Amino acid sequence: MKLVIAYYRVSTGKQGKSGLGLEAQQHAVRHHCNCNEFQLLMEIQEVKSTRKRRIFLENAFALCQKHNASLIVARLDRLGRDVEEIARNIKLPIDIIVADNPHANRFTIHILAAVAEEQRRTISENTKSALQAAKKRGVLLGKHGNVLAQQNKEAAFEFAKKLQPLICKLNAEGICSTRKIASELNRLKIPTFRTGGRWHRTSVYNLLSRLGMVNSDISPML
Repeated sequence: MKLVIAYYRVSTGKQGKSGLGLEAQQHAVRHHCNCNEFQLLMEIQEVKSTRKRRIFLENAFALCQKHNASLIVARLDRLGRDVEEIARNIKLPIDIIVADNPHANRFTIHILAAVAEEQRRTISENTKSALQAAKKRGVLLGKHGNVLAQQNKEAAFEFAKKLQPLICKLNAEGICSTRKIASELNRLKIPTFRTGGRWHRTSVYNLLSRLGMVNSDISPML
């Protein structure tokens, strides 16, 4: 039987005391363990602080090594919202299980973290630009709208670049049509750039177009 140690993180001291967010994490982890017949050795809870180090997460990794167990979290963002921090964690010689995305491996975890970080950056920048444009109004609003459109275009390209290694990996595995790529991205729970929702053949085609990976054999209808 696979041994696992659960790690939960809540955002504030108040949430830590009230259990806000904790119950949902516990339910996701325990349900995943029951469905897969994992033995849950212990559960470690950490309240996020201003410190850069996560002492309880470090302890959880140490305990995993001691007991030859895997670390399980409810969602990827419980390991950290910073892609560099997550990248460091997945380099450790410990198997990491994400309950809401059990198909994710070390490679896709890194991709998902990079995609999430890019989306947060884009949303922040676009919101600031939109607010500035709204304050100006009239002709200046149109000018800022053009700037915002260009920013969106550049952000979409950066988003596509972060997914390029995964697309190349899928192609190497024979997953080349827009339909099959969309299905695989949805299986891995990778969100789209615009809406953060599900992938379709047309959204995959647009992604491939940004990367210059469209050829005569690829159609948005395949």
